[in-house]
Amino acid sequence: MPTLATGLQRLDIGQFRNIETARLAFSPGLNLITGPNAAGKTSLLEAVYCLGRVHSFRTTDPNQLIRHGQAAFRVVGRVGLPDGRVIPVGIQRRPGNYEIHLEGRPLRRLSDLAGRFPIHLMTGDTANILSGGPRYRRQSLDWALFHVEPGYRNAWQRYARALRQRNAALRDHAPAVQVTVWDSELVSAATSLDRLRRDYLKDLSGHVARELTLLLPGKKFAIRYQSGWAKDLTLAEALKKSLDKDRSRGYTQPGPHRADYAVLVDDWPARTHYSRGQQKSIIVGFLLGQVKLQHALEVPKGIFLLDDLASELDVEYQARVLSGLAELETQVFVTAIDTRSLDLGAWPVHKRFHVEHGTIREVVQ
Repeated sequence: MPTLATGLQRLDIGQFRNIETARLAFSPGLNLITGPNAAGKTSLLEAVYCLGRVHSFRTTDPNQLIRHGQAAFRVVGRVGLPDGRVIPVGIQRRPGNYEIHLEGRPLRRLSDLAGRFPIHLMTGDTANILSGGPRYRRQSLDWALFHVEPGYRNAWQRYARALRQRNAALRDHAPAVQVTVWDSELVSAATSLDRLRRDYLKDLSGHVARELTLLLPGKKFAIRYQSGWAKDLTLAEALKKSLDKDRSRGYTQPGPHRADYAVLVDDWPARTHYSRGQQKSIIVGFLLGQVKLQHALEVPKGIFLLDDLASELDVEYQARVLSGLAELETQVFVTAIDTRSLDLGAWPVHKRFHVEHGTIREVVQ
């Protein structure tokens, strides 16, 4: 189990969703959150997620997070780091304005927060990694690489800047020479992005395969990566071939911004050939594999949020998921309507919380 010095130690919530106030101290291991539907269980996870990511996983409108009739919400946490330090993290939202503080100072870059307080999330919507469009998979890939590969952020920023400039020239119907002047920088940054993505997915595949051996015994797992341009061309060749169409449409088509990957189980796409329950197990295995890879690379593991554990998972699969999470030796938050059927043998250190009408109390065991 993680030591008391790591993870989210304490959380103070004020006027967030249906939670008026809450002051909570968490277990460094498992934290079980129970209660009826619409009680506020997911809102608690959302507050934790918002503290680490500065946005919600349920809405794109941050003003919806402010409790009805209130002027602002406030979430403050104390986060234990692997080096033994405990740092404060705070976020306040008023309509149209965020105030974010890390270690007592205004936050300069979101990446600074993500590096100290990484969060892995599993909800019903996380199935978008399998069933959603390529954008969801690129986002998950970029987020992971920001944490494990120091050079990725620079390559991504270089590529995004060159792509914006090239697209601006295309939208302005500029002469071809003013469009292609950005191709060299675009190709240079794209080459770095593509290599780092391929290397990461290659390393990740082995870790995910081991997790799925426990969650889905007998299944063979693989990841098939698509770079975002025709595999029989270099990106420079693809940009040249696509120039007329790009000028007609006003944006750049080939490149890493159109990359995708497919999750295959027994050589079949997971999103089309497996039940929703099996897909959820595949996604859990995928996320567990990401955390295992971070651990192997000595990157902070962060915490794991799992919303509605029992949804579409039978008791046997629930036990396998909880056992896999326990092996991570990281802090975990799990919501469920009823946890009486859960096998907590792998979790000697855990706490229970019950939520009712937005009021959260620790259940003394």
